[in-house]
Amino acid sequence: MSVLDADPAARRSDKTVTVKISATHQPVPPDTAAGLPFRPVEFDGLTVTPYVQESGGRPRVAYSFRAAGMRAPGNHQRQPPGKNQDAA
Repeated sequence: MSVLDADPAARRSDKTVTVKISATHQPVPPDTAAGLPFRPVEFDGLTVTPYVQESGGRPRVAYSFRAAGMRAPGNHQRQPPGKNQDAA
């Protein structure tokens, strides 16, 4: 899935990235937000893995983006307390 970074301070070359989503079912993007030309989303379990890309002359650092899922902003599901958390 191609993703646009709407941050005006982002460099032009970094505005669009590809995020690979490894979910059991194909995620459906949320509806468009009123007044926005794109669909804002949040990714669950997003990881960024740097690697050295050696094709095309001089080697450079590149990044691989992967996520476990995608959802509309603000749709946070409460996680049950972990076993390592202290009880109040």
